[in-house]
Amino acid sequence: MELANNGIPLELQKLRCRVNYRALKFTPKIEETGKKIVEFLRRNGPFVVLHLRYEMDMLAFSGCSEGCNTNEIEELTKLRYAYPWWKQKEIDSVKKRKMGECPLTLEETALTLRALDIDPAMQIYIAAGNIYEV
Repeated sequence: MELANNGIPLELQKLRCRVNYRALKFTPKIEETGKKIVEFLRRNGPFVVLHLRYEMDMLAFSGCSEGCNTNEIEELTKLRYAYPWWKQKEIDSVKKRKMGECPLTLEETALTLRALDIDPAMQIYIAAGNIYEV
């Protein structure tokens, strides 16, 4: 599986990921904000933190369009074409989904939380950018 669809050899992509991971250090302001969020959540009881990976760019570049209408699929496709460095333009969303390479939809996430018997009253913190609403 590719780490990025940019034509860089897989071994170099892996190395880049390892280097970036080891070098990753949040700024003091981000660290402080994160601590405040966790403290706030802890004060208010149990919580679950989710990163849904359902942002517009993620859906566009992964080619995942489950639940999207024709206009939304066109919008996601245009975004892929807007970046010349992104090599794969036409992506079979159904195939990607069957391979498990797409994020859960919002409905599937809710069903999963229910199946895991997560208390509906529990706090849920969405750690993400703007969720792409379909």
